[in-house]
Amino acid sequence: MKKLILLLAVTTFALQIPTAQNVDEILSQYFENMGGLEKLKAMDSRKMHATMSMGGMEFSGTIVEKEPNMQRVDVDIQGMKLVQAYDGETAWTINPFATGTEPQKMPDAEAEQMVKQQFEDPFIDYAKKGHTVEYEGTEEVEGAQCHKLKLTKDNGDVEYYFFDSEYYIPIMMRTTQTVGPAAGMPAETYMSDYQEVEGIMFPFYLETKVNGQTFQKITLTSVELNPEIDDAFFAYPGAKDATKDAEKKEELMKNAPKGDMKSGDTMEKSKEKRKKNN
Repeated sequence: MKKLILLLAVTTFALQIPTAQNVDEILSQYFENMGGLEKLKAMDSRKMHATMSMGGMEFSGTIVEKEPNMQRVDVDIQGMKLVQAYDGETAWTINPFATGTEPQKMPDAEAEQMVKQQFEDPFIDYAKKGHTVEYEGTEEVEGAQCHKLKLTKDNGDVEYYFFDSEYYIPIMMRTTQTVGPAAGMPAETYMSDYQEVEGIMFPFYLETKVNGQTFQKITLTSVELNPEIDDAFFAYPGAKDATKDAEKKEELMKNAPKGDMKSGDTMEKSKEKRKKNN
């Protein structure tokens, strides 16, 4: 009996070792085939031109991203521009079809996905980020045998990545919708047509399916790495207006005549007092 228990313990331990090795080996091969860890870490911004398809309609647009989590998407629709952006603090949008041409803050539920997204690949230094990665065997994706990795982020979100067993690059990512009418349904993003851009591989075609139905298609037409992009490009315009208003008010207070303006007085009240005194 003791020999049997020892054998089972050794077997269990032996089964655990390949799991850890598979994660490290798969990710190491993945980084290498994508262009190398050094190049991936050196990337701090990117600008992508794309054709986007949704609801049977096709649009052109740009996707701009910058470290650590800033992003902006501009889409041309019937001569008007739809904007979705996150400046690291505020997620905002310009939607001429719903709220007009003035920038508006996104409701928290709609902003959730943008707020959570980080520029750097989640697998890079994943342990330092507080993420965990587990190997869950193999699964077939559109005819290709894939290694399945479960990524659990530090915030509790879970994503499954499927790496082609021959090339060790992800060809599909699966998660669960958390907001909107499709909340709770599985969402899968398929990645294909990998092309090299300045030594780094990018999937030039992405198709997202929600509950098995195609929701969106994105075809990249060009990718620019490490362009110089000012943070102001992502900034919520309303924040600028608020700053200008505050500066203007402060300037008025500084220039107000001294001695006749008490706490709680407005500029109008102060003027009335001066008229009466005169």
